[in-house]
Amino acid sequence: MTAVYFVLIIMAGGLAVIATARSLVRAIIGAEVMTLGAIYATAVARDINMLAVAASAGVFETVLLVATLFKMARRGYV
Repeated sequence: MTAVYFVLIIMAGGLAVIATARSLVRAIIGAEVMTLGAIYATAVARDINMLAVAASAGVFETVLLVATLFKMARRGYV
């Protein structure tokens, strides 16, 4: 039961970071915290298939967010 509370705290923290973000970098950090919460939840559930899916989705999401941030910075939006 403690693990469920910990996952909820991680997810709520990620949402709080996204909600209060004043820059795109902080929004990306919040999204990463949410992804880490999902990875932790699947690890606690001991579901290796979902853990692989969550980890690969986390990598994919990180690459897309960072690429988007660099493109926006190059165009002068950030």
